[in-house]
Amino acid sequence: MFFKKLSTESRPMTERSSGNGAGNLQPLKAVGGGLASTTTRPTSAASAEQGLELLLDALGGVLANLARYPFDLPNRSADEMARLLNAWQRHAMLGSPVTDGAESAGVGIQDRDWNGMVQAIGELRREEQAYVQSSIAELREALWACVETVHNAAKVEQAADSATEEQMVRAKNALTRMQTGSIKQEVLGAVHAIESAMQTRREKQQEQYFTLASKLDNLGQQLEEARRESTTDPLTGLGNRKLFDLMLPRALQMSSLGRQPVVLLLCDMDKLKLVNDMYGHQAGDQALQNLGKTLAKTFLRQSDVVCRIGGDEFAAILHNTDWKIAQTLGRRLQDQLSQMAPPHPAMEFSLGVSVGVAQLDAMEDVEEWIARADKALYKAKQNGRDRVCVAEPRGG
Repeated sequence: MFFKKLSTESRPMTERSSGNGAGNLQPLKAVGGGLASTTTRPTSAASAEQGLELLLDALGGVLANLARYPFDLPNRSADEMARLLNAWQRHAMLGSPVTDGAESAGVGIQDRDWNGMVQAIGELRREEQAYVQSSIAELREALWACVETVHNAAKVEQAADSATEEQMVRAKNALTRMQTGSIKQEVLGAVHAIESAMQTRREKQQEQYFTLASKLDNLGQQLEEARRESTTDPLTGLGNRKLFDLMLPRALQMSSLGRQPVVLLLCDMDKLKLVNDMYGHQAGDQALQNLGKTLAKTFLRQSDVVCRIGGDEFAAILHNTDWKIAQTLGRRLQDQLSQMAPPHPAMEFSLGVSVGVAQLDAMEDVEEWIARADKALYKAKQNGRDRVCVAEPRGG
């Protein structure tokens, strides 16, 4: 190999002087930040060593750039990729070990694991390629689903418009002939035709929206796996506020497409401040973890989104669920929390959770939805805490 032919020993950079042919050696002079000969080119050994340094610098730069711009893979996080690439960069440049805990002494160029580096980088690239190709295929399928939906909707509209236009032509002819009975009959027929066409259009479009919503929901669940690490609350293991802010508007959009009920639950742990003041913040953290575990046991479906959105505030977004079922689940949550061991052995009072429930209303935006759920939560706390209150309908 090329590296094995090069010596790692440091040699002075010299050149042969010209003029008398005596073969005297003189030091190279620095020109413009680099080394240059005053009369002739450097010796072949010095040139090879200088070329090796340039090659290692270029290799180190490539590895540094790869480590600077990683992304999450299904089986490997971006941070893990960056650490691995940085380790290989240090190994290539300095000879330091790649594996954590290995001997810290650097090794020479000849003893560095060049084959291992090539294999490791190749494996990373294969994983990246497989992930990108899989993601592109999924996105392409979703885009085609959108195109197919729009196309089918356009065909339905075209057929309905043709029937309506035919009936309107008949009505116009009756008006032109000024036949009173015929006019009434044809106008009523046109009205019925328009109503029938609109109903057909609504039914067909609704069917298409259901199909699109299902495909987008499946794709969304897969793509959200890549965001899981950055949207997890470290204390409870639930989603964090970032995930809540991301998923709540999507829940509204999916509900408008699929016409399925969706409910927002806002939960607030009662007496947490008292726990912190009397038994310390470690007990308070344990109380929050207990509530987090109870929420995860209560809302088990894959489509349920459960998040910690503040200090003692939690939220759950429940798809295909109405307020009655959500109310029952809220009470089950309270029962399961009451059965949890106290966060501190000396605690003499039980912890509870207040719950506000709001089912999404038609034409409601995210802010209005949250406000109604928050109002229901406030009512639950005002009425004695550890209660479940359902929000009033929009405008009520």
